[in-house]
Amino acid sequence: MRTSLALSFATLLFNACFADGKTYETRFEGVTWDDDKWRIKTTKFDQGRFQSRMSLANGYLGINVAAVGPFFDVDEIGTFDGTAGWPLFNQRQSFATISGFWNLQPKVKMTNFEWLDQYGGESVISGVPHWAGLVVKVGNKILDANVHASQITDFSSTLDIAAGLLSWSYIWIPEDQTAIEIEYSMFVNKLYINRAALQLKLRASRDVDVTVIDVLDGNCAVRSDPVGTGYESETPTIWSAVSPNGLSDVKAYIYSTLVLGPDVNISTRSELIDAPYLSRDPSTVAQSIVVGLKEGRSSVIEKFIGGASTDAFQDPQNVASKAAAEGASAGFDAELREHSQEWASIMTGNTVDDYSISETGLLPEDENIVELQITAVTNPFSLLQQIIGVNAIEKANGNTLLDTNSITVCGLGSDCYAGYIFWDTEVWMAPGLVVAYPQAGKQIANYRVQRYPQAKENIKTAYQSSKNNTGRYSENSAAFPWTSGRFGNCTGTGPCFDYEYHLNGDIGLEFLNYYYVTGDVDFFRDELFPIFDSIASFFVETLDYNETSGKYDLANATDPDEYANHIDNPGFTMPLIQSHLTTANDLRAKFGKPRVTEWLEISEKINIPVHEPADIILEYATMDGSISVKQADVVLIDDFLDWPNSYTLSNLKYYAGKQSEYGPGMTFGVFSVVENAIAPAGCASYTYDLYASKPYIRAPWFQYSEQLLDDFETNGGTLTAFPFLTGMGGANRVAVFGYLGLKLMIDSFHINPSLPPQIPRINYRTIYWQGHAIDAVSNYTHTTLVRLDMSLETANSEYANFPIPVTVGRENTRYQLRAGETLTIPNRQVGSKTSVSGNIAQCLPASSRQDTLPGQFPLAAIDGAISTKWQPVSANITSSMTVDLSSVPFQPVIGFSFDWAESPPESFFITFSNESTAFDALEVFSLNDVEISKPYVAAEADLIVAYQSNGTNITLETPVWTGKYATLHIRGNQAHTDTNGVGATVAEWAIIGKSGQSVLESSAQSIYRSLLGRWFMT
Repeated sequence: MRTSLALSFATLLFNACFADGKTYETRFEGVTWDDDKWRIKTTKFDQGRFQSRMSLANGYLGINVAAVGPFFDVDEIGTFDGTAGWPLFNQRQSFATISGFWNLQPKVKMTNFEWLDQYGGESVISGVPHWAGLVVKVGNKILDANVHASQITDFSSTLDIAAGLLSWSYIWIPEDQTAIEIEYSMFVNKLYINRAALQLKLRASRDVDVTVIDVLDGNCAVRSDPVGTGYESETPTIWSAVSPNGLSDVKAYIYSTLVLGPDVNISTRSELIDAPYLSRDPSTVAQSIVVGLKEGRSSVIEKFIGGASTDAFQDPQNVASKAAAEGASAGFDAELREHSQEWASIMTGNTVDDYSISETGLLPEDENIVELQITAVTNPFSLLQQIIGVNAIEKANGNTLLDTNSITVCGLGSDCYAGYIFWDTEVWMAPGLVVAYPQAGKQIANYRVQRYPQAKENIKTAYQSSKNNTGRYSENSAAFPWTSGRFGNCTGTGPCFDYEYHLNGDIGLEFLNYYYVTGDVDFFRDELFPIFDSIASFFVETLDYNETSGKYDLANATDPDEYANHIDNPGFTMPLIQSHLTTANDLRAKFGKPRVTEWLEISEKINIPVHEPADIILEYATMDGSISVKQADVVLIDDFLDWPNSYTLSNLKYYAGKQSEYGPGMTFGVFSVVENAIAPAGCASYTYDLYASKPYIRAPWFQYSEQLLDDFETNGGTLTAFPFLTGMGGANRVAVFGYLGLKLMIDSFHINPSLPPQIPRINYRTIYWQGHAIDAVSNYTHTTLVRLDMSLETANSEYANFPIPVTVGRENTRYQLRAGETLTIPNRQVGSKTSVSGNIAQCLPASSRQDTLPGQFPLAAIDGAISTKWQPVSANITSSMTVDLSSVPFQPVIGFSFDWAESPPESFFITFSNESTAFDALEVFSLNDVEISKPYVAAEADLIVAYQSNGTNITLETPVWTGKYATLHIRGNQAHTDTNGVGATVAEWAIIGKSGQSVLESSAQSIYRSLLGRWFMT
């Protein structure tokens, strides 16, 4: 066994088990991960809940299917109300669509800018008939999404990510004496984007006739109008066509063709009409066939789908019909083989982060690391399902209309957030994706390129806003709407003015990232730079000069924190504008255009709100201390921007305490990245990394929810979005932009590596810079870079035969990365530096037997940062957290130091022991009345003050020798009078060794190096 230093707190409660080779148990009941084959398997049958459904897509076709099989499904009544969220508030159910299939409707149910509805309609994603259903009927019993759980045994379902395949296996017992083995498999073809395929295998325990029903379910075609359906007599084919509401000239066709085994009598085929288990939607069509099952013999039915719309194809009916027929002709196995090979060419082992130990190829025995490895695969897979690959475009005759749609918040298998495109794609999903999958960045950019003409037209609608001065805007300006669908016009949900102006700068950031990664100067210069330049014009013309301050203000705006609307000088937007203007002028010079002197002058006078006494950038000019922040805002400056910021550390501390517990699930990835970049001590970046993922992950498929809790009655009233690709994209950024410290720039490959001690090693995904591939590996002490012998067609030729310049850290230490050589760079080992002198507990494994609030892990109390906290669920019981000290030498302890954050306990005591149980525990200190050093004063609640802790410092009269374990027991919560409320907070607990800091440096540091260094292999 390896010493516990390398393990996280969860290992004390749970050891990742090896079920078979590289198969690991997870924290979810019945769910395992095969790390060798990239397979998630669940044996828990959990139907009627959106969290258990899985979405499959290929960048063009997308669908969401039930937990029990490839069926249309509706949330059961009582599961969090069964209603989806803003702005549609519609029934939460399975969804299927085709990329770009947005409608035109006058308005949606809720928007903040209702008066804008009069100027133009909304463009909401429309559904197509749910095409995956293969329903089975025996007597009057039906196998579909509503099958009674008592009829299902031996259930399992597997998501094979490497193959892009979803499958189910179980025994269905529809009636006495009849048991039927059921196997469903399905995929959405990654190479031939108009195709999908399903296979059903049946084997019965006795001779029995079953009816198999092929369904195209119109209940899924929400916000669509029926065009027609068809039942073809010559072949086992059915089809359905729909148009999105309000656009009758746009049509989508879905074809389904069956391939029947030799034991199936084709003469039994018939069109099914008015069956009680079919929807009555006019877009529904179904065909049935009788299969005579023989005892112990398998029968196979295959279903092949073709889908196309007029948005990308002139004759979508012919394309869809041909796609289904060609799939049927090839057969399921051949189609699956080509599809899986295409996925294998896109998601290779070196395009995802690898946390395994190089010597064994196994993951550390740590639940948290296992989970980070799972999401290192599932997160990019979920995002790449929304992207069409270059091979697929080539197979579609080079159809350039296919890669012009961006990624929606929940992907092609969901209509969450109305299927709109937000800033989420550019700043949360794209960065972690584009460094390893550059084509994804181009498709995301193409969406904005296609809507650039409309963005310029949007300027003419300024009269609808507070920016209604005649002649204010020039012809060069362009404004993109907050939400965007088919058209990119300004709408009630997507205003172009008086709202989140930062979106425009976010688009510019995505353009730059794509350019820095690919070196694609032609595409950037010809297509992206003009947009970037127009955004600069828009920013300049939206600002107002303040004659009193001599600076430029932005009035009536909203920053990423949407709890604070219509404020002035938003704290993230203003540095973003300044950075954008500076870069725009630099690009002008690069591409032979004159710099704009006015932009330079304005950039130098941007009014960035600062509160000097608290040493922070304000979120907006009139902010006070009562602020509650919905999502990462000011801290984005140090993550997304290359902007000199002297307030970084104080911003991080201040705003970490102001984050709303009801915020969306991408916030804390940013905190992890920034913490890792600037923290002087500790391992809070790892705490934030876990906070960014663990509370938001849902079983069984490791999809993310938008919220910590899915029940709107307990999460602040939010009907959560699911699967939340924004959160998955945010988490997908952490390893590369956090631990490696990648900062995408044009002049060098810029990194700032620091790996927390809990992670033994990461071999990062392949990273492209200026089109050239780089392999990076970190252990605790060092990072190695190797320039790989591969490059993109767009690669910057300047570096083809010359070294890649590498810049490290804030000191900008320079290196040269030459072909065929390994560059070794020392890491910033901040995990070895203590925030409290002499603390021997910092960053060691910690655990708790009691439940904690989501994301408030025991590790947070010993990670060296006051911005993270451990908080148990209950105040009316004694809760405890245990630190494993077995990795440091036994030594005398002279005292303890506590930072209780905002909610000190009423009492606490500390025990030492040599066993993980409490039987031999020795109480070394107790306090029954914890004094508050910073009591709450209502009259001062609005004051902005730097972080101040409620602290308790203890010096023992007689030093006490450590045991292997130290346990802190707390009870009560002085911040709440309700004894049934949540537990107290512990921001930091330091155990002070008599020998002081030297104990940590001489023992723990050597352990870090011996443990982690020997696992390191370049």
